[in-house]
Amino acid sequence: MRILDRYVLVTFLKNYLLSFMILIGLYIVLDMLFNFDDLMSVQTKEGLTGFASWTGLVKTIADYYFYQIFLIFVSMSGIIPIVAASFTLMRMSRQNELSAILSAGVPLLRMALPIIIAAVVLNGILLVDQEVIVPAMIPKLMRSHNEAGQEAANGFPVGRMQDENGNLLLASKYFPDPKAPYMLKVQIVECNEQNLPVAWITADQADWQPRINGGQWKLTHAQRLTGLQPGVTPHIDADYRKPYKSSITPEEIALYRYKDYVNLLPTERINLLLQRPLAYGINQLLRVKHTRFTQPLMNIIMLLLAIPSVLTRAPGQLKAAAMKCLVYSGLCMVTVFVSTMLASQPQIAGPGWEWQWPALMAWVPIIIFGPCAVYLLDRIET
Repeated sequence: MRILDRYVLVTFLKNYLLSFMILIGLYIVLDMLFNFDDLMSVQTKEGLTGFASWTGLVKTIADYYFYQIFLIFVSMSGIIPIVAASFTLMRMSRQNELSAILSAGVPLLRMALPIIIAAVVLNGILLVDQEVIVPAMIPKLMRSHNEAGQEAANGFPVGRMQDENGNLLLASKYFPDPKAPYMLKVQIVECNEQNLPVAWITADQADWQPRINGGQWKLTHAQRLTGLQPGVTPHIDADYRKPYKSSITPEEIALYRYKDYVNLLPTERINLLLQRPLAYGINQLLRVKHTRFTQPLMNIIMLLLAIPSVLTRAPGQLKAAAMKCLVYSGLCMVTVFVSTMLASQPQIAGPGWEWQWPALMAWVPIIIFGPCAVYLLDRIET
C-alpha cells in the first residue's frame, strides 16, 4: 500500500500545483484585462512613453500581482484541491487503473485517503498565509490598480470619525504611510456627555507615534478654542502642545475607509480590536473571526463532496461524474457566499444577536453540507 499511496499522493500534488498555477493565472489575467486602463495610467502619470512605457507596465503588473497572489490564494484555497483531486481520480479511472486496484482487493474509498490527508495538510498553508504572510503585506495589498508601484495607498480625507469619548476627528488628508502615518489640516471637536461641542482643536499636521503611551497623535502648530457654549467667553490657546490620544488609530481609520481591510488582519489582532470601545466595522470583524475558523473545515467538506462524485471505476460515467462534482461544489460556494454576506448583517436576526449571528452564519454551510458529505462517502460502491 505504501507504493500505491505514494503514487496517488505524488499525482495529486502535481495536479495541485498545476491547478494552482492555472486558476491563479486565470484570475490574474481576467483582473488585469478589466483593470488594464488603471494599470496603464501609472505609466501616464510618470510620463513614460514608447518602450520605457511598456517596460514600466510590466514592472507595475509584477509589483502589484506578486502581492495579490497571496490574497487570491485565500479565495481559491477551497477550489484548488477539488480540481486537483478530480483530475487525479478521473485520470486513473479513464486509464482503468481504478479497476485494476479494485480487483486487487483495495476499496475505492481507500484510494482517496492520501488525497484527503494531503488536503488537510495543505490547509495549513492557508492558515500561514492568513495569519503571517498577508498581514505583513497590508500596505501593499491596500493599493488600488492605479496605485501599483507605490509603497502604500494614496491619501484620502477623514470625515467625522468618533472616538471613545464622543469627540469628532476630521482631516483634509490622511496618508497611510507604513512607517509613519500622518494627517494634514486636522480638526478635533471635543464634546461633553450631551454631545455638545465644548472645545475645538486645529492643527496643521498630526503624526502617529505608536510607541508612546500605547499610541498617540503628535499635533503640529495646534490651537485649542474653548468656550463654545452659550454665555461662555471664548478663549484661544495658540500654543497647544498636548498630543491627541484616543481609540482612533491608523487601524481604525483603515477599518473606517476600507471594507476589505479586516480580511487582511491576523486573528489575534481581530480579537484585540473587538475588545476596544467603539471599534469601527465590528460586524465585519466578527464575520472574519468566525469564518477564519470555519473556512479550512469547509474546504475539506467541499473536497469530501467532490471525491464521491468522481470516484468511479466506469470510464463511461466520467462526464456525469464531472457534472455532479461541479454542481456540488457550486452549491457549496454559493451557500458560503450567501452566509458570508448575511454574517455582517446581524440586524436581520433582531436585537441581541450582534455577537451570535456571525458565528451562526459561519457554521451554516458546515451544518448543511457536512452530513451530505458523510452520506455520499457512505454510498460509494467499493
